Amino acid sequence: MKNKMKFVIGSVVIVLAVIVLAVQGLQEDATMSYSKSVSEVQLLGNRAKSLSLKVNGQLKKGSIIRNNLDLDFIITEGESELQIHYIGKDPIPDTFNNEMDAEVVVSGRLADNGVFNAERIQAKCASKYEADYSSAAN
Repeated sequence: MKNKMKFVIGSVVIVLAVIVLAVQGLQEDATMSYSKSVSEVQLLGNRAKSLSLKVNGQLKKGSIIRNNLDLDFIITEGESELQIHYIGKDPIPDTFNNEMDAEVVVSGRLADNGVFNAERIQAKCASKYEADYSSAAN
C-alpha cells in the first residue's frame, strides 16, 4: 500500500510540474519580443500591432524632436521609414542627437496610427568609438 501511495504522489507531482511549465511557456510567448527591420514591420501590416517588437534601423539625421519628456524621431532602412515616439522612462543619452550617424534599436509596440511607441532605445554609434589614425600616418 505504501509503494502504491508513493507512486500516486510522485505521478501527481510530475503532472503538476508539466502543467506549470506549460503555463509558463505560454506566458513567455506572449511577452517575447520579435526582432525586425523597418521594412519587415511594414510588411507585417496590422499583424505588427499585436506583437511586442524590437525594430532596428538607421537614425534619420535631423529627425529628432524633443518636447520636455517626449522624444520623436525616424529610423530608416533603405527607402522605408518608421516614425518612433519614445514613451519609456529611461533617460535619453546626451549623445543621442540630430548629428548622430547611428544604428538604433527600439523595443515596444506599433500603434494604430502607424507610429511605433518605444519603451526602450539603444543607439549603436560605431563612429564614436573608431580610432583616428590620420595623424599617426604622418
